[in-house]
This record gives sequence, C-alpha cells and structure tokens, in this order.
Amino acid sequence: MQAIQGMGWRLVESQEQVATSHLVDSLAEQQLLEDLLDYSKPPRLPGTENLHYLLATPFRYPPLLWGSRFGRTHEPSLFYGGKSINVTLTEGAYYRLVFWHSMATPPPSGLLRTQHSLFAFHYRTDRGEKLQDWPEQAKLTDPVHYGYCQDLGGRLRERGVEAFEYRSARCLEGELNLALFTPRALLSKRPRRQSRWLCEVGPDGVSFLGGEGNDLYLFPIDLFWVDGKLPMPA
Repeated sequence: MQAIQGMGWRLVESQEQVATSHLVDSLAEQQLLEDLLDYSKPPRLPGTENLHYLLATPFRYPPLLWGSRFGRTHEPSLFYGGKSINVTLTEGAYYRLVFWHSMATPPPSGLLRTQHSLFAFHYRTDRGEKLQDWPEQAKLTDPVHYGYCQDLGGRLRERGVEAFEYRSARCLEGELNLALFTPRALLSKRPRRQSRWLCEVGPDGVSFLGGEGNDLYLFPIDLFWVDGKLPMPA
C-alpha cells in the first residue's frame, strides 16, 4: 500500500435538465421537479453529503448487471476516472459503442447525438496502489474478461485500499485510469475545469467535439475490436 495523488477526469452525459425542461413552465418548477426526482433516487453514501452531485453520484448507484472492471455485482460501486482527457474520452467512446450495439432498434438516422460534461477532480490517499507497476499486466488489461480484475478489486477492498491507478484496457497508448472505493480519497468537493462536449455515435465509430479549443476526437470501432468484433463488458 502506498500514497497516491493527482488529478483525474470524468465524462458524464448531460441529460437531466434537457429531459425535464419541457415538462414545466418555469425554472422554479423545473427545480422542484428535479428535487423530486433526486428524492426518488438511492440515498447518498455517507461521506458524500458535502460533495457536488457529479462527484457523489458514482458512489450512489448499485453496479451494472455485469459489475465493472474492478467491481462485482454484489459490491458497492466504484468512482472511476481517467488520468488524461484522451483516455477518458477513449473509455467513453467504448461504452457509447457498447450502448449502440446493445440497442434493439438503432435510430432511423443511423446516428445518435448526445451532450456530455467533462470535468476534472483531485484525489489523494495514503492507502493507495499503483497497479500499473504490478505484474500480470495482460490480465489487468484484458479487454474481454473482467474476472481477474473483479477478484483483485474485492481483495483490495478487503485490505482497506481507498483508491488505485491502473492501465487502461481500451487506450492503445497504455494511459492510466484510476478508481476510488471511497469518497475519502477525493480532495475536490466540486468539479474542476468543466467543459461541454458533443458526442456522435454510429455503427462504425464515435466522435467527440468540445473543450476549450473545440477539439475533435475520433474513435473508429476497430480501435476496440478483439478478434474482429466489439467485446462486451463481462
């Protein structure tokens, strides 16, 4: 176990205000509606009461049906992020493609456009790990099978590890991601350097446009292929 610290990035879809604004006649009514929607969600994890909702939300919801890279289906969710904008958008592109290819009926236009927010946060803990320095990198970056990583995540949690860094399984440059088991490892109380991004996903790839320089990132689907097909989270 060792001290780790630094800055991470998260990408989230910006949909709640857009989705609710057409249901009300004023901003006051919209605020009331969003408060009611928030009340219906799972309660906040203890220790996140003073965090901005973008930082508290990842700890709030149960895992997905397949779990996550380092979390099993019966365990509390982790707070994931990337150590750079590039790796964060790369991971986001992969999951947008997973969403697209999981739809029963794709949009008639052949494209799906969504709005996203990208923001930075700072983390620090004395109870951390740097998995990028561990052996078994092939298992830690397996793009298809999550079993080894999920078992390791369970062991790290049991040891009291609060956060860890690891190499991305999706980014060809081998850039780093990070994951937090607990909000105690968050230094930031609010998002930093927040920017808006437009995403366009189709059957053959994903593009992101946004940021301070109106930057364009392109991710063709074959970037993520394993044996000629897109691997599903497992």
